[in-house]
Amino acid sequence: MTKEDILNKAKELGKALKESDEYKELVEAEKALNEDEETQKLLNDYNAKAQEIQLRQMTGENVNDSMMELQDLEKKIMDSESMKKYSQAEKNFKELIESANQAIVDAMEEEEQKE
Repeated sequence: MTKEDILNKAKELGKALKESDEYKELVEAEKALNEDEETQKLLNDYNAKAQEIQLRQMTGENVNDSMMELQDLEKKIMDSESMKKYSQAEKNFKELIESANQAIVDAMEEEEQKE
């Protein structure tokens, strides 16, 4: 089998993954997360606070108070329904990719055992 044949099979796999329920759910969850104004505001606040902490740490300031605020923001983000759905959809899609990768490894090992 040539390199081109292998790449064509990889493209087929990519198309199949894109048609999977897991991928469709991930895209839908990402769209819902992006449209969730409250969670987007929390994410923006989190990023701004993280950047502020980094700058303060570079100047040697104590950032314990800000770290607690950052943890609070993170909890609020992770508690949002849209983030929960996105995280679960992302986990499901990653598991599908890992399963596909394991199937490739298993097939290669089967071939090695036949030889």
